[in-house]
Amino acid sequence: MSVRSGVFVALAFGAAVAYLASVNATRVRVALSTDWAWDVPLVALVVGAFLAGSVFAFLFGLARDLRRTYADYQRTRDARRSESLDDLYHRGVDAQLSGRPEAAIQAYGELLKRFPDHAQAHARLGEMALERGDAHGALVHHLDALRTDDRPELVLATAEDYRRAGRPDDAAAMLERLLVKAPDHLTAMRALRDLSAERGDWTRALQAQERLEASASPAERSTEQAWLAGIYFELGRSLLGQGQIQPAIGRFREALRAEPDFLPATVALGDAHLRSGDSREALRVWERALETNPALPLLARVEQLYRDGGRPTRMIALYQDASARAPESLALAFALGRVYFELAMLDEAADQFQKVEVRAPDLPGLHAYLGAIFERRGQPAEALLEYRRALQSTGTFEWPHRCASCGAEHGRWIERCPSCRRWNTSRP
Repeated sequence: MSVRSGVFVALAFGAAVAYLASVNATRVRVALSTDWAWDVPLVALVVGAFLAGSVFAFLFGLARDLRRTYADYQRTRDARRSESLDDLYHRGVDAQLSGRPEAAIQAYGELLKRFPDHAQAHARLGEMALERGDAHGALVHHLDALRTDDRPELVLATAEDYRRAGRPDDAAAMLERLLVKAPDHLTAMRALRDLSAERGDWTRALQAQERLEASASPAERSTEQAWLAGIYFELGRSLLGQGQIQPAIGRFREALRAEPDFLPATVALGDAHLRSGDSREALRVWERALETNPALPLLARVEQLYRDGGRPTRMIALYQDASARAPESLALAFALGRVYFELAMLDEAADQFQKVEVRAPDLPGLHAYLGAIFERRGQPAEALLEYRRALQSTGTFEWPHRCASCGAEHGRWIERCPSCRRWNTSRP
């Protein structure tokens, strides 16, 4: 509406009011209190009320429009600010992924100056600190990120930082915090189990593993069962070291229920019975295991019991039977030759060792035994040659083993691989 039109409307409205006031002389008494009262023309009262309502409506609409305008301004400002922060973050990510760490750190730093609680920037700086080997710096950034963002991956990263920094209690507390919020988080359970196992806290490791086994999928069940058996075994070994033989026997049996072919538990169970004075039960445990697994540690223990009982023929039959059931095993063939030698059956021992030599010519123990055989036969030249071959070979005189899981080589049978930390994987 133009100014001229507005003036015309105002004049017309004033003229109408004047005309109505002249023809309506009726007055109304308006009292605000006992001392304040006026006689007001009716038309003036009506027009005044109309004007007051119009002014109120105008002011209300003006306030609403101002509020809406301010809200739009704030949204626009926040959008521009967010767009600017996103640009800085993506610039840092691009620099980080393209192998320009200095540029990435600069971009993330500028971002954090403007928005100190940007969790993703702190998380990225934590990643880069780890790449530099700065465990403390990674921990600081991940803790800063957790102030505003408690995503599981950040909690796991912080727990790992604590572990690297040598603060296992804080790492465990962080993992427990995550499991309170997400009781079925398998990665957190495994991390807590691994951390507990690393510390030798087998009771806490067992608690985590039992939760894991209950939540594991069928495809993961065998792996989790192996872990459960290993934890029971370690608990039993700890109890046995404390002289608590019967509780240790119970743990070893639980390990075998979890995984019946768990060799370390079978060996330890027989050892525990021996310590309790029950050699008959120890022999029964080991002989029953030998029916399905002619393993060297079991054979060595049964052999010792036969030796102590003065039963040499049983010693020979033990290894002959094992070697016949696993003719491809050089370790068993070598062990049979060793028993022949120790029982002074030199011809049989030499024949057995020479069969092994065809397939394993560089085994130090093999040449050491052949040298001893030639020496006992009165053949010093041949004995000296074999001893030299034994000394020139690298390795030990025990039969070497290898981890079936990671391939790490062991000089002898061991219960748990030091490389991959898995149990029951040592094979000849």
